[in-house]
Amino acid sequence: MKTILKIKFDNTFYLFLILILLSGMFKEFTFIFILIIFHELGHAITGVLLGFKLDKIIIYPYGGITKFNNLLNTSLNKEILVILMGPIIQIITYLILNKIFKYNYIKTYHLSILIFNLLPILSLDGGKLLNIILNKFFSYLKSFYISVFISFISIFSLLIYSLIYYKNLNLFLMMIFLLFKIYISIKNIKYDYQRFLLERYLYDFNFKKNKFIKNIYNFSKEYYHYIEGIEEKKYLEKYYKKM
Repeated sequence: MKTILKIKFDNTFYLFLILILLSGMFKEFTFIFILIIFHELGHAITGVLLGFKLDKIIIYPYGGITKFNNLLNTSLNKEILVILMGPIIQIITYLILNKIFKYNYIKTYHLSILIFNLLPILSLDGGKLLNIILNKFFSYLKSFYISVFISFISIFSLLIYSLIYYKNLNLFLMMIFLLFKIYISIKNIKYDYQRFLLERYLYDFNFKKNKFIKNIYNFSKEYYHYIEGIEEKKYLEKYYKKM
């Protein structure tokens, strides 16, 4: 990958660019690229303004990923704002482009990117937003597994649609890619949860809400817990001493 500041271009991006040049659709690709870049900058700039540490932005042919090195116990409202500012900045960018350039396909590309990103599938903005909202009502682990379940339903529905009705190879391949990303997330969830717990043990978070839970697997974001009558700091201290 080649890096410009903290923006990285995946190798598939260059392959796609070559295909675009050969097909003569460079103008169309330019507008797609602008929409994607500003979408990701919406996430990145908002995150930095809210105190998140930006890791990198990865650009793919039909989208991007903005990664932060922030704590898992970050404010849910801040996370929601970071997620929403991507689509919002994209919409503003589209309105400006549409005002200057009178090409109908700009609207088509804008809506395709926007709607696809808002699907309730983990790794996409819609899936991330769903998971964050679920964290307001359920534990960290339960929110994750509900999000995975909804993601699977969405992906398999789109796979069936792409094969039977739409017959679009690009959509089919994107769904396969997202399935792989969810598989990686499931594989890593136990490590992520340990990191989530370790943060609570190492740092002092000013949680204003309390919750009584039965075991260590029921921790929730933005709550201070009492496990079997023991406050979480003391419980986690014993927990890590046993490991």
